[in-house]
Amino acid sequence: MTWTAVACGSSLPQGAPGAREDAGAPAAGGSETGTTSPADASDGPPALAVANSDGSDAPAAEPEAGVTYTMLVTFYGWEDNSPPGDAIAYAKSDGFPTVHDVAGGTGTYADPLTLATDVNELAIGTRVYLPFCQKYALVEDDCVECDADWSTSMLRHVDVWMNSNGTENASALMACEDQWTQNAASVIVGPAAGLPVGATPLFTPATNACAFAP
Repeated sequence: MTWTAVACGSSLPQGAPGAREDAGAPAAGGSETGTTSPADASDGPPALAVANSDGSDAPAAEPEAGVTYTMLVTFYGWEDNSPPGDAIAYAKSDGFPTVHDVAGGTGTYADPLTLATDVNELAIGTRVYLPFCQKYALVEDDCVECDADWSTSMLRHVDVWMNSNGTENASALMACEDQWTQNAASVIVGPAAGLPVGATPLFTPATNACAFAP
């Protein structure tokens, strides 16, 4: 998985990648988060989102639901996955609380894009929403660069799967990944269902087309 390099520091001021923003989005079920107390402002990972016992596609209750963070958001696809392909570290068929067995997703709440990060930053199965591209994503994979960023400087870094299947032009895919990379994007952790979702894939392998808007 590749990403656009950014300067990393040990401190994370408000507005920098990794800093928690004050305003939270509505949590699932319609409740809203207010101003957090010091006890709530921990940089620890949100609670694990586990599938309900009835098999419905909804996350279990999360104490950190609806909290917005500023993160470095990068993208990866078939060619720069490690190894190349669509394999993921935390497949649903292996018993993890995820949605897919291979990297994928359309970006809806029920079918989120695969997301890779350090599991100490976001637990496996955590759902997020990316307002800048109007897509939901779910932690289903690991990311070496994200692991390093979190362990060395507590920099919040997530790597999002970009639609690809090995038939696309690798250069076109990489260029699209770079185009959508955000050095300091707002990311909602534990978002409500029903947020706007762009219908257009960020990248279309059949035409090597990169979307310029959600």
